[in-house]
Amino acid sequence: MVLATLAVSCSAPAVSESTPEERIREVRIDIDKHRLEKAYQTLEELRPITAGTRLGGEVQFLLGETGFKRGKYPEAESHYAAYLNAYPGGPFSEKALYMQALSKVKQIQKWRIGFLSFKKYIPHDRDISLLREARVLLDIYIEKYPAGEWNEPATQQARDLLLREGEHELEIASFYLRKKSYRSAKERARKVLDGSYPDHIKDEARDMIRKAEQSASPAEDSQDK
Repeated sequence: MVLATLAVSCSAPAVSESTPEERIREVRIDIDKHRLEKAYQTLEELRPITAGTRLGGEVQFLLGETGFKRGKYPEAESHYAAYLNAYPGGPFSEKALYMQALSKVKQIQKWRIGFLSFKKYIPHDRDISLLREARVLLDIYIEKYPAGEWNEPATQQARDLLLREGEHELEIASFYLRKKSYRSAKERARKVLDGSYPDHIKDEARDMIRKAEQSASPAEDSQDK
């Protein structure tokens, strides 16, 4: 019986391992079913296997997708950027560019507690370098893909970020005004006027310039001129 069992087992065809293409299809199914950790682990296993091949780009892009869906936005941003650097004309370039920008937006979003609700918002009272980077990426997307699938939300998000950036600049100008640093206040407000900020932001900047000029001493005013 032992010999018979061995003979049967030896004669049975070996079960072939899944190909990288099949495993990538499984990953997409796992992502759709929110089995994100499983998808991520499979992609990490596939990354060295597919590096330098036509499948390597898809693996890199899907790492960004799983990172984003897992809420690991800096990780997702890094994977999307790596895909775009290695495959600038790849089939996932449009979405990768938009998602890279969105990953930056997600990193700066905060939650505000309201009456019986929570609401996301983008603060503008701290370092806004990430905000600017996100806006630049969105502007690149809008210019590169004028009829793109995500053009409408990208345009709205870019406007919102530009508004937050303008509010940030106004707050700095207002700070200088309160500290009676009138020259610095005017310089910051003029920076707003030189930008492409919304009209009401520029109106506030002009108002600050007037207040600074009215409050400045003759000596300060002559120095500024």
